[in-house]
Amino acid sequence: MDRQIVCFGIPAFEVAVARLHDPSLSTRPVAIAALNTSRACLREVSAESEQAGLAVGMSVERARRVCPSLHVSPPNRSRVRNAEESLLHIVRRYAPVWEPVQAGSFVMDLTGTGRLFGPAYDVAAKVQHEVLAQYRLDGVAGVGSNKLVAQTAATLIQPSELYDVRPGSEPMFMAPLSVRSLPGLQRPCMRQVLTRLDDLNLDTLGDVAESPIDALEVALGDYAGQLSRWAQGIDSLPVLPPAIQPSLEETVLLDPDAIDDPVLTGQLLDALQRLCRTLRSQRRVCGRLTLTIRYSDYLEVTKHERVAPETCWECDLSSVVLSLFQKSMRRRIRLRAMTLSMSGLTGYAEQGVLFDARPVDEQRRQDRAKKLAVALDTLHARFGERVIRYGRSS
Repeated sequence: MDRQIVCFGIPAFEVAVARLHDPSLSTRPVAIAALNTSRACLREVSAESEQAGLAVGMSVERARRVCPSLHVSPPNRSRVRNAEESLLHIVRRYAPVWEPVQAGSFVMDLTGTGRLFGPAYDVAAKVQHEVLAQYRLDGVAGVGSNKLVAQTAATLIQPSELYDVRPGSEPMFMAPLSVRSLPGLQRPCMRQVLTRLDDLNLDTLGDVAESPIDALEVALGDYAGQLSRWAQGIDSLPVLPPAIQPSLEETVLLDPDAIDDPVLTGQLLDALQRLCRTLRSQRRVCGRLTLTIRYSDYLEVTKHERVAPETCWECDLSSVVLSLFQKSMRRRIRLRAMTLSMSGLTGYAEQGVLFDARPVDEQRRQDRAKKLAVALDTLHARFGERVIRYGRSS
């Protein structure tokens, strides 16, 4: 049975929600940015703002100089959350399995629902129509045989439009597109891959698909096979509903509330060790770390950081955790709880690198740290959690 995947989303979702609550913004250039700091950057811009030369990441100060008529709205999480719940009322009606992509954007797996609701493109059109009629939000929809094709199709069209890529036409659909249109190549760890593709003058996905895989391996290493499959529109990843998206989480409850940095970092490193031990037992690696701290006055701060390359070793992740802690601690107020989360979990790669470019001394330190971690795993499994802990963690 052919898979039927629909990607439905509202472009510039936070801008669209702000315009719902203030219709006077419907034709003005609008951007979303925090207004409580002088160094704020634009986190989302409307189509009118893009036409005026604005882009995500531009400072508010510079954006106002480029576009004097710009209206900047602060983020409103409660409004966005309520609007997403409204969209989900419609999405759940048609999709037995759905996965959030970003705010206001969802991937729906409609495989096997044809006799109940009709073809996937009809369902996508119904979702568009109902969202527009009930909530006055204009969305785009991409239809394809997998997540990659559906998401890519949705990025190529304007609101109220629908792009249906029929099964078997994926290579022709992907061929003329720029390599930068692939969602997977926008991750920071893929910058070197994009640089290599530019050096080889491989501008389109068709160029990549036509290149011999052995030649791509010489230039791109382990990424060659995956990129070649993407360029041909091949993607076997399932649609994962939020409840079963792979992630791990460890919460440290502080009683009494604490503010001593060495104690806090020690407990975080203990939590990291437990999470890494679980990862190794599941033969997985982590691609993203999230730290949430809760102050005594119940204010919460959350910071994220990608992990490249993905890993399951404390020696690689401890510096990332400490960096997240330093970024989060901006108030000299006691903490009540800390939550460390791992997401982007994938299977452990059995094949290591053939030629390691690291200095010999660094390789030895890494090898010793990994052997120590395995030894500690054995001790904890045999004698319990508190047999060995990080210093100053209690």
